[in-house]
Amino acid sequence: MTNLALLMKSLVDKDLRVRYKRSLLGFLWFLLKPLFSMAVYTAVFTRIIRFGGAIQHFSLFLLTGLLPWNFFSSSLSASTRTLLDNHRLIRSVYFPRAALPVAAVLANGVHMILALGVLEIALWVWGHTSGLPLLAVIPGVFMLCCLTSGLALALSVWNVYYRDVSQFLEVVLLAWFYASPVIYPLGRGMIPPGVEAVLRYNPMSGILGIFHCAMYYGVWPETWCWVSGVAWSLAFMALGIAVFRGREASVVKEL
Repeated sequence: MTNLALLMKSLVDKDLRVRYKRSLLGFLWFLLKPLFSMAVYTAVFTRIIRFGGAIQHFSLFLLTGLLPWNFFSSSLSASTRTLLDNHRLIRSVYFPRAALPVAAVLANGVHMILALGVLEIALWVWGHTSGLPLLAVIPGVFMLCCLTSGLALALSVWNVYYRDVSQFLEVVLLAWFYASPVIYPLGRGMIPPGVEAVLRYNPMSGILGIFHCAMYYGVWPETWCWVSGVAWSLAFMALGIAVFRGREASVVKEL
């Protein structure tokens, strides 16, 4: 195992230990939070607005989108402050500093994969068998991690110069959530065609479509989902690497 891999493993292990120190439920919190959100959204969209009543087992559909989304949002929130929170370590020891925000993403990725395993069991119990299309989740997870890591690298740098980036991120994520197909599907005739055409340009739409198709519907994701997922994950990863490499030296001085 290379030195970089050992460093990443150490940082991920540290993140997991610190996060759940003195926690009785530990990993279960990563599943309990989306379960609570699922219960609230299900009540609102099936009992009040009655939007979700058109989707069979709406709670499971919702959870299939919530788990990847919660990974995305929690990873960005955690990684944005990693450089500031580790400023003493950065200034005293040389190591690949990009490992800090990426490790925060990977730590959340461990939780997401375990939670997806639990969800797949629930989907199977309720008759949502996937078969071979379930394999599409593997590249889906990889693309989601790449997209999130790229954004995390850029945001962690920008937050060093402008401390309100982390605060602004919360507002952006709230709006981004409702613009993403988490609580509603695309390509099922439930969204006006003009609105759906715009929503497909959302960087998260294609990736969430992969999870919904592979896990909930049990079919191979549509071509546009793959094109969108690959294009946006590569674009954000390139952006993150470029921003981090270009600003790494000045970030150390700024800290």
